[in-house]
Amino acid sequence: MPLFLENIKHILVINLKYLGDSIWMLPFVENLKANLPDIKLSVLVNKGTEDFFYNCPVVDNVIPFPRNAIKNQRFGIIKFISFVRELRKLKPDMVIDLTESDRATILSYCSGAKIRISYKNEKSWRQWLLTHNVHSKIYSKHMVDYYLDVLRELGLKIYGDKIKINLPEDAFYSLKNKFPAVFAHDITKKKVIVHPGSRNALRQWGAEKFALLCDALAEKCRVFLVAGQSEYSILNEVAGFMKTQPDICSSELNLYEFAALCELSDMFIGNDSGPIHIASAKTFTVGIYGPTIPEFVSPWTDRKLIFDCGSLPCRPCRQDRCLNAEFKACLKMIRPEAVIEKIMETLKTL
Repeated sequence: MPLFLENIKHILVINLKYLGDSIWMLPFVENLKANLPDIKLSVLVNKGTEDFFYNCPVVDNVIPFPRNAIKNQRFGIIKFISFVRELRKLKPDMVIDLTESDRATILSYCSGAKIRISYKNEKSWRQWLLTHNVHSKIYSKHMVDYYLDVLRELGLKIYGDKIKINLPEDAFYSLKNKFPAVFAHDITKKKVIVHPGSRNALRQWGAEKFALLCDALAEKCRVFLVAGQSEYSILNEVAGFMKTQPDICSSELNLYEFAALCELSDMFIGNDSGPIHIASAKTFTVGIYGPTIPEFVSPWTDRKLIFDCGSLPCRPCRQDRCLNAEFKACLKMIRPEAVIEKIMETLKTL
């Protein structure tokens, strides 16, 4: 362990990415606090990705970054400066930046911390604002391991890498108030969550394919068709193609309620998205991967089934547009019949 860690009293960890990245970060903060149990640990993440840190016992302070109110917004720079002023009041001794972005590096520097650590994967002006570099290469391993490499380079011990999601007591009560049918006892049918949405449309397998899957599951399973609160259109599209009626069809669940539903269910099925990583901490997870490479971003669990098209010259994809001659070929190669057959086989073992 470096000598400078002996005098550290307050560490700020920054990760200004997406929901899945915040989930992958949970083993990192747990191991950091296990090595340095007496420090105060603050976490700064994008607003909308912070929920599960509030119930993480090792995190002392959660700071949501108001990205949507700042980025490309009128008076955004004023709001950013105001945020920085509040951040400086925390007076962290050390900042660990897991983001590798200009904004996160500026926040790291402006925090006033004397020790500022991040990855060195590119030649950038950002390096001049850091005091220590981590040399792990992104997309050389799974992102959970990539984050943990920061601790390894600091000479700290990794006690475990399991993702643990703690829920508030009222999560199950809230879910029961919205959907009491979830709690109905029926040992003859498995409970299966189907989540057809994702942040990027290029990751979506397709409404018709998910509808075929839901109809195939309906005879032997209770189907919970859910999506994020901004994904009601894909939810309605899938429901419109279905010939059967799902037990639940909702885009109204908050993250706590969704995680509670996962804990009560036998299987989750979805695209590469934030919810699949929440589900992986609670139940058996099935992922359909196209633009991204599962080796680096699949659910961090052994209890999973991944459908992947294999090698294509355009993978991994930048996901701003499809560059393949056949649009979304990576996902079109994953046939519904093959997915349904494998999922039915797997359900028999659960």
